[in-house]
Amino acid sequence: MTRGGRLTVAGPDARQSPHADATVGTQSVASSARRDVRLTRKVAGAPVRTCVGCRATGLRSALLRVVAVPDGAGRPALVVDVARRMPGRGAWLHLDPGCLELATRRRAFGRALRLQAVPDVAAVREHLEHQLTASGAPTSTVDEGSGLEADGDPMSTHR
Repeated sequence: MTRGGRLTVAGPDARQSPHADATVGTQSVASSARRDVRLTRKVAGAPVRTCVGCRATGLRSALLRVVAVPDGAGRPALVVDVARRMPGRGAWLHLDPGCLELATRRRAFGRALRLQAVPDVAAVREHLEHQLTASGAPTSTVDEGSGLEADGDPMSTHR
């Protein structure tokens, strides 16, 4: 039976459900990773990208776009594309230093950006450190969960 130009599995479920998604030759729609991407797109309604470090998918707005530019010596250097509009190939990365280290160790930037040499990641590392220190909340002496000051009375002026 064909539906929308695709050959689908015929069976009792295919006849009952006009929106059956199974295709011939596979057990399910696709691999679980593709299914997760489709579900994320349906739920979020926004573009989804894959982190080159941990290989997990996430919303484009939650990931950094990294591009390669030549440095003064002709070697590639990675820079963060804050506006997400720089020309050329881009790689996407979570705002997590662990993802940066994993991508560097796996040499994922070279593959994703199709580079011949190992790129310098210093600018990306600085950007991540700056983002993490800027978003850090100052510590408070008040337990915000309880609202109690040091002596235990919420209306007390004693500290």
